[in-house]
Amino acid sequence: MTNEAEVLAALEKPLAVYALQQRVDPSSKSTDALQDLLMRMRAAGKVKFDIKTGKWSRA
Repeated sequence: MTNEAEVLAALEKPLAVYALQQRVDPSSKSTDALQDLLMRMRAAGKVKFDIKTGKWSRA
């Protein structure tokens, strides 16, 4: 299971969901749990999503 600290540590530069998953939890087959976590973190103001590039970054 991925946690917020691991995601923030992996976001040293903006990354797409799949690239982020490969850094945080490469054994996972689905990105659903990571996307759910990213959406909760975005609502809390911890990360942001750039719609033009499709990448997540720290807020």
